[in-house]
Amino acid sequence: MEYTLVLVTKKEEKRHLYEHKEIFNELKSTLWKDFNINFENNIELYKNNESFIISKNEIKTSKEIGYEILNNKLHEWFGERLIDFYFNDSKHFNNDQRKLAVFDMDSCIIKNECIDEMAGIMGVSEKVSMITARAMAGELDFNQALVERLSLLRGMTTKQLEQVWEKIELNSGSFSLIQTLKSFGFKTALVSGGFSYFAFRVASRLGMDYAVSNQLEFQTTTDNADNGLSEETLTGRVIGDIINGEMKKKVTILLENLLALKQSQIISMGDGSNDKLMIQYSDMGIAFHGKPILRAATPFQINFAPLSAASFYLSNIYSTTPPPTEVESFCTNKNHIYNTSIHNLSENQALVTKYIDFNKINLNK
Repeated sequence: MEYTLVLVTKKEEKRHLYEHKEIFNELKSTLWKDFNINFENNIELYKNNESFIISKNEIKTSKEIGYEILNNKLHEWFGERLIDFYFNDSKHFNNDQRKLAVFDMDSCIIKNECIDEMAGIMGVSEKVSMITARAMAGELDFNQALVERLSLLRGMTTKQLEQVWEKIELNSGSFSLIQTLKSFGFKTALVSGGFSYFAFRVASRLGMDYAVSNQLEFQTTTDNADNGLSEETLTGRVIGDIINGEMKKKVTILLENLLALKQSQIISMGDGSNDKLMIQYSDMGIAFHGKPILRAATPFQINFAPLSAASFYLSNIYSTTPPPTEVESFCTNKNHIYNTSIHNLSENQALVTKYIDFNKINLNK
């Protein structure tokens, strides 16, 4: 059997400045000590870069040793050492035909949870948190929780929503990863259980091809205390179907069919239980700093490094050594990885119009 193991460590973790080869030897002598395993074709990339130490390793076993056996406790072992890793059979790793990448937004592409930011401005954070806790405890499903939380935000003005927008920041590595994927020929999609008011702006500034999210419903109200001026406020409802876990998977399949792709050509990333079905459907679904329920659902995880570490889980980046300058820059340059300001990027109104049309045609939003 042949497997591929990729290790990604952040350079600021000084304990990882020793060669990855030592990590492999430690792995062989501890967790895998009962197996006859050979590490071959060890390739270290970007040894002089300022952000990561990355290595790709081919593993051969003298007899058929099942993936589940080798993978057992691997997350715990590497987690204790603060190391992110990809591990699967080499056929899966060498799939360079993937062409669609689907992302969650809140706590994945961006640092924020938009509904929590909205609740803070409206002074209902504690009530919203209680509803969230009930949902996590299984007392409410995603739809019920969203409906209850949104009802607390009724009357929120567009001015207050703009205050939320001003707080939004990208997660480290978001811009880098999207640009890298685009250079590989991927179509990228933001499929969010949050709100299109923010999602369309985020996606267009990153140059993403598709964006799907919940559409907030507005009403025109008159503020008699402010010279009778009219303004748009939230009704506390959304228009159309709620983008829950089932809808995220449905949209992923819709994009797969629209682009004439196969399931084996899809990757996805998310952080929460609402992403589970989408993650499990994809050929490589990655939990990014994920909640326990999502980490339990996929072997592909990034728990310590920035979002851009996912680049090194794709064989595309190893097909040319050294990789093209622009790819190396996006993947490893700190100025790209740790630039988290979405507000320094230009909004693409043509893309926003495309998102609106896509949602109207395909999702009746």
